[in-house]
Amino acid sequence: MLTCPARLPMMVDVKSARTPAGELVMLVDEAARLVRDPQRRVALARQGLERAAALGDEVARVRCTAMVTEFTARHGQPVDALPTALSLVGEADALGDPLAIAQAHHTAAMCLHLLDCVPESMEHGHEALEAYRAAGDAYGEGRVLSLVATLWAEMGDRHQALELFEQAHDLFLACADPSGAATMLAMMADGQREIGDPVAAAGTCERALRLFGTAGMPVDAQRAMTAYAQVLADLHRLEEAERWLDRAADHNRLPGGAVANQGYEVNRLLVLVRTVLNPSARWDAARETLERVIGLAGALHSQRSGAQAESLLAEVLHATGDDAGAYQHLLRCRELADAAAHGAHDRRIQALRVRFEVAQAQREAAQYRRQTEAQAAIIAELEQARATLAGQMADLQRLNEEVLHLSRTDPLTGIANRRRVTEYLTDLSKINQRYGAPPVAVALFDVDKFKHVNDRYGHEAGDRVLVALSRLMADHLRVTDLPARLGGDEFVIVMPGISLDGAMRACHRLLEAVRGYPWEQITPGLAVRISIGVADGSGLTDPDEMLRNADTALYRAKEAGRDAVMAGSP
Repeated sequence: MLTCPARLPMMVDVKSARTPAGELVMLVDEAARLVRDPQRRVALARQGLERAAALGDEVARVRCTAMVTEFTARHGQPVDALPTALSLVGEADALGDPLAIAQAHHTAAMCLHLLDCVPESMEHGHEALEAYRAAGDAYGEGRVLSLVATLWAEMGDRHQALELFEQAHDLFLACADPSGAATMLAMMADGQREIGDPVAAAGTCERALRLFGTAGMPVDAQRAMTAYAQVLADLHRLEEAERWLDRAADHNRLPGGAVANQGYEVNRLLVLVRTVLNPSARWDAARETLERVIGLAGALHSQRSGAQAESLLAEVLHATGDDAGAYQHLLRCRELADAAAHGAHDRRIQALRVRFEVAQAQREAAQYRRQTEAQAAIIAELEQARATLAGQMADLQRLNEEVLHLSRTDPLTGIANRRRVTEYLTDLSKINQRYGAPPVAVALFDVDKFKHVNDRYGHEAGDRVLVALSRLMADHLRVTDLPARLGGDEFVIVMPGISLDGAMRACHRLLEAVRGYPWEQITPGLAVRISIGVADGSGLTDPDEMLRNADTALYRAKEAGRDAVMAGSP
């Protein structure tokens, strides 16, 4: 059964403990729970490191090192912190202490999350969760549940994330941490709003605000206020939304009036433009606000926020008739978005390289320790050569995989391209020849009057339409289906293991999804429709023939008036 240890006072009189070991235990336990005061926490952890070294307490050393490493990562140096965090995992596992294991895996998970390594972070997060539960540390369990929930949200499973945020909220309440519980509610409200339940999100925000009031954490409370404003805007209560955003600004202030958290301020201003100023056509205020956001984002080196601001500013300028200015800001938006994506990719590659190197170093050290003194020098030399070769081979393999992936991927939408489709259909035809003819269907579709979309709204809007269609396919097709872009506005879907009737039903669902998609979010007045041709590819061995049959069916859909699904046959 999980229990929450009593919260220790902010200042612990370690001299009152009976033994030096008892003093160290009290100090480490206090530091582990001072998450809301990171400066005080890391100071105690460093003090704990000195005492652990003097006493030879390896468990306390690992736990304190984990807290110092977490501080380093959270303050802008996750790459520097990651090798230590991964090394601590090995040390903690060897010690077998549940709290040391939990804190080491938790720190590694947090470092990897900051480096955009979501699957790897999830792996360490689950290890930390099991260890916190084994140790009976409900507060630590709540913290790591919050991280795991965030990872689920980033992977698109909002419902799983909401469930875990709720569990973390309950644990923080049980541990008398209203600020932590309120933060979970604010994150839950974001998820409820994103899955289309603004009424529930409003209630959750109100619960969060009441808890923040109890906690007395004004800076953290502004996050819930910003979330509440978004929900009110979704409910078309714009004046109330603006008032809550003003309150959020007031709460994000230091006693002297300066902004306490610049990142929170950037988010608040973006929400203000999206939910209040733009819908109210207050273009001058929107322009001024976004120019401020762009400056703040640049100072914070936040390319994602800068890209959002540039995109919104382009909308404002377009609405006021400055299409040339809008175009320049759209170009800047794309530059920042590309830079952010490349940065995330580089961070992930760097983190995985560090993970590989640490794991390799740990394996080499374990092997080296098992050797006799006579063999030590020779084995060390051989291991160094092997490590160098392994690293070079791993780099080459990774580069080959990246090149292969790029050669099979459409650069605009990120889905498969014509080459990948041809390879896949060829593989299916080989299976047909060897094992019979399991059902397979091929659907071909394009955008009705796509040239009109490009001519009227611009090629940037056309590109966004194509990206949106690729996401709709991902949302409405089976995981076994292969969506791909053949070129221009022409897409294909290969659907193995499905009859022609089943494929027709799937394509009708996709057609309805396209009809119901909010295309005006891309640009006002935009409406997109598609025509789909579906062909039964069972028994065929020529990929080109499969595509021709689907193309014939697509032609029939066009002749039937477009915005339709038509079936063909081999």
